[in-house]
Amino acid sequence: MGWMIVDGHEDIATEVLETGRDFGLPAPAGHALSLPDMKRGGLGIVLATIFAPDGYWKGEGATEAGERQMAYYDALLAKHPEDLFRLESRGDLSLCKPGGPIGIAHLMEGADPVRHPQELARWVDRGVRFVGIAWNTPNRYAGGTRDDAGLTEAGKRLLEEMRRLNVVPDLSHLNVKAFDDVMAHHEGVVVASHSNAHALRPHRRNLTDDQIRRIAARGGLVGIVLYGPFLGEGEVTFDTVVRHIDHMTALVGSSHVGLGSDLDGGFRTDKAPQGLTSVADLVRVGERLRHQGYGDDDIEKILGGNWIRLLKQVLPD
Repeated sequence: MGWMIVDGHEDIATEVLETGRDFGLPAPAGHALSLPDMKRGGLGIVLATIFAPDGYWKGEGATEAGERQMAYYDALLAKHPEDLFRLESRGDLSLCKPGGPIGIAHLMEGADPVRHPQELARWVDRGVRFVGIAWNTPNRYAGGTRDDAGLTEAGKRLLEEMRRLNVVPDLSHLNVKAFDDVMAHHEGVVVASHSNAHALRPHRRNLTDDQIRRIAARGGLVGIVLYGPFLGEGEVTFDTVVRHIDHMTALVGSSHVGLGSDLDGGFRTDKAPQGLTSVADLVRVGERLRHQGYGDDDIEKILGGNWIRLLKQVLPD
């Protein structure tokens, strides 16, 4: 079908550095991410994460862990120059094709590696375009989904630096107070890279209808996450995924919904929708949307066009 699929959240470095496997080989059973599977599934752009919250990597600080992950991405791109490249300008987007070459930009999941706001520029120079202020647990900048703390003074300074550098805040892991604080102190576009609809699946990691509307009002998007417990109880299928998309498009239209699979991000395919065996199966979301009567324009937006629109805003000329 030739859809340009953009996945707005993949923990590639986390997965490979934890398992030691070769990303250039097909993913082993139970794992979803690999370069061959991306190519086979028609991915054209991926937001590859820097995931290094304080205390997560035993014996290694957040900055050191983040640096190790970025070094891994540098090596991966150098090893596969025909298939992968880092997005450095808006013009680079025209080089991305379904199945490759695949453009890579970075999303920092929790700003813990940034020891002080002035360090953010160094990460931006290396491809970070989206930053989640905190992960589940609170850090120096904000509270996460497992507490009630809001944005700190350091967090406000970080947002100021993000505005200066044209970096988009990612709200997926923020609690209600921190979410509200970011919206109050940042006037620009925001995203939730990997969250679902709280109205369908009440969970602290999912977004209320009001939050979804507020993200859309800023020109942002919500990336549907494929972790089963965030989608529903009991049997979770691709139809469950489409129900979350249906709910959000009914609220805010198709221009504000995308994919943020989080595949291999701390869970395996047994926790993904039934029938998903690798990232190549993301195309099945489009197939189910077509079956549900979505038009080609809407499907193209949801599968990738909305992320591309935002990347055009954040990448330099």
